[in-house]
Amino acid sequence: MIKFSLFLLLFSLNSFAADKWDFRDETIYFLMTDRFVDGDPKNNDIYSDEYLPGNLKYYQGGDFKGLIDNLDHIKDMGFTAIWITPPVMQPPGRYQNLDKSYDAAGYHGYWAWDFSRIDPHLESPGATYADLIKAVHEKGMKIIQDVVANHGHGGYVNPSVKWYKDKGKVYGLGKVFDYDDDKENWFNKKGPVIADLLDFNEENPETVKWLIEIYKNYQNMGVDAFRIDTVVWMKDSFWKKFTSEMHANKKDFFMFGEVWTNSDYDLLAKYMNLAPGDLMNNAMSVLDMPGSAMGTWGLFEKVFKGGDYSHIDEVLKNDKKYKDPTYLVTYLDNHDKPRFNAPEWDGSPASVAQYEDALNYYFTARGIPCIYYGTETMMSGGNDPDNRKMLGIEGIKASKNNPVYIKLKRLNALRRSSAALRKGGQKKLFSDRDFYAFSRKWKKEEVFVYLNKSDSPRKLPVLPPPGRYIDLYSGLKTEFSSNNKNDLEVPPHSLRVLRKDN
Repeated sequence: MIKFSLFLLLFSLNSFAADKWDFRDETIYFLMTDRFVDGDPKNNDIYSDEYLPGNLKYYQGGDFKGLIDNLDHIKDMGFTAIWITPPVMQPPGRYQNLDKSYDAAGYHGYWAWDFSRIDPHLESPGATYADLIKAVHEKGMKIIQDVVANHGHGGYVNPSVKWYKDKGKVYGLGKVFDYDDDKENWFNKKGPVIADLLDFNEENPETVKWLIEIYKNYQNMGVDAFRIDTVVWMKDSFWKKFTSEMHANKKDFFMFGEVWTNSDYDLLAKYMNLAPGDLMNNAMSVLDMPGSAMGTWGLFEKVFKGGDYSHIDEVLKNDKKYKDPTYLVTYLDNHDKPRFNAPEWDGSPASVAQYEDALNYYFTARGIPCIYYGTETMMSGGNDPDNRKMLGIEGIKASKNNPVYIKLKRLNALRRSSAALRKGGQKKLFSDRDFYAFSRKWKKEEVFVYLNKSDSPRKLPVLPPPGRYIDLYSGLKTEFSSNNKNDLEVPPHSLRVLRKDN
């Protein structure tokens, strides 16, 4: 095992030496801060009505101290970037809508109350947001802040809510704006809007300037990238202005947006084309939603639960529409739909083998892999909020013996060993129901990827050009002759990634 790890490390060092860094060199671990680890119980129940352990619509106690104390869990799996849910201050206590049909708390961060303040449930002495950013950087990792520009919190508030007298108010940069007394024309009241969320008026230049200054401040704190929420709810002109200002403020700053579609590739692609140039310094990338395996919705769920690999080609044939599909953020599942491992009433369960098949694909195919917290324990979850369970110290400890945790470590090491796996263009070589083969090429490096999701070993259906090769996943060496004969097999539910042995 020591020899294998050294082998991967040497390849990793050689790969990074040759290329300028960009976000394709990272792999992302996405976590809901409130659902990771409770490091400081004193910040759990600040308003006395928002913290209800076991009720997943309310705060469960996760905070920055819990994250700082457990950064090694994420790093040890090989992840190099951490995406956290929005850290900004949420409404001060429980929320209930006017007709009492819905109640919850803003544990998730998407109901901003004050855009310039950090939510007090997340910070502790010695564990502020600045402390978290510093700690992440000291571990050699990047931090991705989830940001919302479209809206604030809910405004359809029941009088029983503690902050009812301030309903409709949104704060930031020392200013306050009131939806119910909108003298500054700060809010959009023409529609459409998401639920009852206070929708900002992106046609007001002062509103746009305010949002830009808010998020420049987070860049200046040291945040390395933004994940952008609810992109399609704002006009393209806003995103052109926003992204150009963010890139001007910080060089080599990656952004990727949430665009809810699993079929409209033109819509997805247009955000990459907001401006010409590379995606580290122009426009934004997007989440590859069609290529996800979210329960009941992601198009690849059926592939990895017994379906045919041909469904992958139906997604990848649209890659030509993107400025550069290698910058897409790819993922198995997330916090908005049932997990890949879901209860039968909200999707379907997943086996270890199905997890391994899916992860083999995501870590070798084009795009930047993003893994949702709890995947390392095969955490089960249905629709929101069941897909947002607490991981906790117990979950972290339990993960160490989980085969999916071990698989993630190996696949992260594999991806680090090859610039072609991180950045290379992708070319299909072969597919049938349970076998998929493709090559990826970056500069002078080319790798040949063979994925087998069947229960039996499979011989390579197509061979690379003659020569000596090394399997970057196992370390196995083999040679292909000019007569195109070789009996190399891919084990069940496994892969081979072949590169010429120099």
